[in-house]
Amino acid sequence: MAQETILSLLRKSTAFFEEKGIGEAKLSAEHLLAHVLRQKRLQMYLRFDQPVQEEELTAYRALVRRRLAHEPVQYIVGSTEFYGLEFAVSPAVLIPRPETEHLIDAVLDLHKSELLRPDARILDIGTGSGAIAVTLASQLADARVTGTDISDDALAIATTNAEAHALGSRIRFLSHDIFDGSIDGVDDAFDVVVSNPPYIPQDEVADLQPEIRNHEPLIAATDGGDGLRFYRRIAERAGELLAAGGLLAVEIGQGQSTAVTEIFSSAGLRDITIRQDYSGIDRIITA
Repeated sequence: MAQETILSLLRKSTAFFEEKGIGEAKLSAEHLLAHVLRQKRLQMYLRFDQPVQEEELTAYRALVRRRLAHEPVQYIVGSTEFYGLEFAVSPAVLIPRPETEHLIDAVLDLHKSELLRPDARILDIGTGSGAIAVTLASQLADARVTGTDISDDALAIATTNAEAHALGSRIRFLSHDIFDGSIDGVDDAFDVVVSNPPYIPQDEVADLQPEIRNHEPLIAATDGGDGLRFYRRIAERAGELLAAGGLLAVEIGQGQSTAVTEIFSSAGLRDITIRQDYSGIDRIITA
């Protein structure tokens, strides 16, 4: 039997994933093989005729089996990219998604308009992997960022990510539940409060992709109710958490813009705006 090359293996595994109904079959095959070979995806195509060694093939097959069980590629390889930065991820945290990058843009637009002080105090509620907190700290050189989460495992990963990007000195991660009282060790209000909270309604969980439903932490995906519980609580606490003239920016689920806008308006928040994602879906609300 002829020895497998990078190209032949990618073609076979892509077809196999497609046959088994695995989403993003080609990308899955590419990411998994690149991980095994310790190469970038582009590098593989520059070396498409490179033979794949037996030990590499064995390792690759093991990863393919995990993907066939609908385990997300990001968990299998242990990392993902967000806003051009690499982040460690595990089943303890939601996988950062491109739509959330619009949350970063909302804050950076405020900075570009010079309405945000250079040493802004930023709070990220439900920080998870720390992707939002770390990205904002990387983009705003003098900002001081606080990330909160109820999961100690998530906070550990967030800390790892902050340290990996040499930002540990400007970011602190604290264990806190937004439904509790004040945040221990935090006395001042924040110039910016951001959050990508659990917003999937409980009655939609059964219809989620198996990658999400069976592998990602549902406590970070759904509020166990109508999907609006966290927005109500954030709106209730906005007056306490936000400094005068501060910005509140949250990610929302598809079809939630009207409800969240009404929640924010009823709480007395003003200058409410909606930003759409790359697909034209209402995705970010600021106030």
